[in-house]
Amino acid sequence: MRADEARTSDSWFRDLRDRFVAIASRRVERDAVEDVVQDALRIVHEKGGVGPGALVDDRPALAWCFQVLRNVIGNHYQKRRARTEVPVDEQPLTADGLAPLESLVREERRRLVHRALARLAERTERCADYLQQVVAGRSPAAIAARENVDAAVLYRRLYRCREQLRAILEEQGVQP
Repeated sequence: MRADEARTSDSWFRDLRDRFVAIASRRVERDAVEDVVQDALRIVHEKGGVGPGALVDDRPALAWCFQVLRNVIGNHYQKRRARTEVPVDEQPLTADGLAPLESLVREERRRLVHRALARLAERTERCADYLQQVVAGRSPAAIAARENVDAAVLYRRLYRCREQLRAILEEQGVQP
């Protein structure tokens, strides 16, 4: 290849890159523009024989290059969609360290228990208060000290309250 042909080819690729960047910046995210353009230019360069006035598959080379860019942009969107569509069982762990399905089940159980606690509060407010404190993480000993009762008395009360809560959950169709 002669020097003036190489210069012409270089300037043609530079102009092609500028056109690709202009088109790709309207079609893909800003951080993906350079990757898409580089992939398209790599394909154009690997096919070789492309330059001003050249023909590829009986079409002007520039039209073929734009078709390559269009295909690369389409591939980019297909890859992005494939990365975002992950089955629930294969998704990464949630913030609490559980699989998404486990997290959903736990959240549903939590809602059912809180709903049952609200119904229990309608029946006996003291039981609902004790159980809400336990759910919040307070120890039975701390609750007993706060209520100024013996720990054994509080454990019996908690047992009866849990039995009432279990009955409410069973009325709702939940097997505790």
